[in-house]
Amino acid sequence: MKLKTVMSKKGQVVIPKPIRDKLGLTPGTVLRIRTEGKNIVLEPVREPSPGIFVKAGPEITEPLIEEAKKTGDKVSKLLQELGVKNG
Repeated sequence: MKLKTVMSKKGQVVIPKPIRDKLGLTPGTVLRIRTEGKNIVLEPVREPSPGIFVKAGPEITEPLIEEAKKTGDKVSKLLQELGVKNG
């Protein structure tokens, strides 16, 4: 579908209704904007499905955080021993 729109003085454009309808774009839809060569590409940002997340309490997160801290400390110590400034 090829339609035209005009950019306002403020750089705003209206996405034509047939395209909004086809893609299910509604007010408040967040769009990612990027360039491909001399083209502008707008893509709706879709929220991830809630089913991909799991609930994780402290029994899961605390060991992960502790391991990350230990790893960070080891890296900092190694960089210091190598004479590399860290942070």
